Amino acid sequence: MSGMIETEKLLIRAGLAAAPDRLAKEIAGLTEEQMVFRCDEPVWARWSAEMQLRHMALMICNWLERFREPLEEKGYEYPAVDMKAVMSDNGRHIPAAVCPDRDSLLSFIHARCELGAAILDRESPEALRSLTGARIVDPEAHYEDSPDRFIDFARMAAKHHPFGWREVPDQPGHFTVELIAALRQVHWELLAHTRSIQRLKGLLGLPEAAPLPREGYLVFSKFYD
Repeated sequence: MSGMIETEKLLIRAGLAAAPDRLAKEIAGLTEEQMVFRCDEPVWARWSAEMQLRHMALMICNWLERFREPLEEKGYEYPAVDMKAVMSDNGRHIPAAVCPDRDSLLSFIHARCELGAAILDRESPEALRSLTGARIVDPEAHYEDSPDRFIDFARMAAKHHPFGWREVPDQPGHFTVELIAALRQVHWELLAHTRSIQRLKGLLGLPEAAPLPREGYLVFSKFYD
């Protein structure tokens, strides 16, 4: 198992290192009108490129904040953040009051990708599995812009992750997530939401900046095609 995790560490680290520049290239040259373009169908097009970017920023922040206390005790320097402000909008997108424009969003994401890469550089496979965080969702709650329930996505993630993400027995909606799985999830979500930006650009008749690796959720047609 340790050897497999060491190999995966390199893959996730490479993904985190590439993500900010990949994102910057994907949105480079988009007008403000193109950044906020969205449509009701297909479902994945309900979030504009700006909304995708704001969700990525909140997503990576949320995952890393679950492990702030034990990692700061180990000497990691976390970027300063006001989580009340981060969560003050709808809990799914970084508010403009925190990141007013695309440059600030990219900087916010970049700082946390660097932190994730540093964690992967320093921590052993055993440490990456021993540190855990909680992911708790309302079993009955639905996404406002999708027919899916929160728990449906969390269970799909638990099934797709090879290890490190499991639902607590007899506690629907309560998941235990190991640090390695959290960093894997960040990598996969960055890819998936970057792909959504590419698909939005396709609806606008614009080319993608570069092809993405079919990793994580991108192996599913739902998230790629």
